[in-house]
Amino acid sequence: MDERIFVGLTGSFGSGCSTLRKVLEKCCDFESVKLSEEVREETKKRGLDENERGNLQNVGNLLRKENGTNYLAAKANEKANKANGNRIIFHGIRNIGEVNEFRKYPNFYLVAVDCSKDNRWERLKGIYKGDLRLFERDDKRDKNEGLDYGQQVLRCVEDSDIVFINNENYMSPIKIEDELQKLFRIHLDLITGDKLRNPSEEETMMTAAATLALKSHCIKRRVGAVLCDSSGYIISAAYNEVPGDQEKCFDKFGMCYRDLIRSNFNKHLLSNFEFCPVCSQKLNIDGTICSSCGNDLSDLIPRFKALDKCRSLHAEETTILKVADRQINESVLYSTTFPCLQCAKRILHSGIREIVYVDPYPEEESIKMLEGGGVKTKKFEGVKAQAYYKLFYPFREILEKEIRDRLSSV
Repeated sequence: MDERIFVGLTGSFGSGCSTLRKVLEKCCDFESVKLSEEVREETKKRGLDENERGNLQNVGNLLRKENGTNYLAAKANEKANKANGNRIIFHGIRNIGEVNEFRKYPNFYLVAVDCSKDNRWERLKGIYKGDLRLFERDDKRDKNEGLDYGQQVLRCVEDSDIVFINNENYMSPIKIEDELQKLFRIHLDLITGDKLRNPSEEETMMTAAATLALKSHCIKRRVGAVLCDSSGYIISAAYNEVPGDQEKCFDKFGMCYRDLIRSNFNKHLLSNFEFCPVCSQKLNIDGTICSSCGNDLSDLIPRFKALDKCRSLHAEETTILKVADRQINESVLYSTTFPCLQCAKRILHSGIREIVYVDPYPEEESIKMLEGGGVKTKKFEGVKAQAYYKLFYPFREILEKEIRDRLSSV
């Protein structure tokens, strides 16, 4: 059995993956293998500037498209197998195919390094020469290109075993390394087995929420939520689902009902056009595609979420509905996703004092509403559901052995 320990690092650029890698190399006897090395070598072969992020993204995509989404990970594995030590870091994971390749190792743990967009911009604005537009362009592409072989950082983060928050901006490189080592130690000790512990309340509740999310039939986003009282006891739990015995969206419509609403709206709007706004030819469309130029004209129409048309009860609102006759002031809501505006209103009205979440939700209105109402929001940090049992069960075994030893000595 392979007893080596493998740590994979993923996260948006500027989050601190590279710095954490250096810390693990310097202080914790890890050897690193960078997936980007293969990309940089190929970029130079093609005569392109390897310091231009767009070039690296394009070449990385091309390599995965031509050789499989696990290609860069397989190349990294070849280098890892030649390493001398028993602790390896895989740095620069950006596609779920790479994650799946590394999961062949029994002792592989994927760490998502998380940092707010504002802090990442502060760290990188010098590199971008103050051009926020270019930063946002690369950041959007990096997170999810919608391609099987493309950049999929959000999917990798969702699949991670541990979330590590790195929001602080320290004044010196030495201070950064010292602080990161201290902050990451609680997670590293679990991975290496050097110092085991019981799971925290947040880790336990978020694992329960993530487990519930698996029951959802939602095509777009599966969400689980757990509501706890001020003493940490679960008083309600739910997942997002179409209520009652109604057919699920996929069974009834073959797609998300909101997508159907948007699609029908786009078709209706385009039916009023006489000429294509892209090629100016007489408009004859197949669905939303111009038959003359081949462009999808729906891309020109402003997008809208149509959340009020969603047929599902959201996980957060269902937890509140289940305890409508109980006092839930000062309770804490654990949700796998930050609440939307509809749920934010119900949360604020219910008296919930804090929300702990994993995945952000791109809706500024819900953030402003919760903050304005004094509801504390906190990004989850720690061990996620996928690795919960694997990392925490050994501590239970130690406790049970200690109990047996004490009993035998009586």
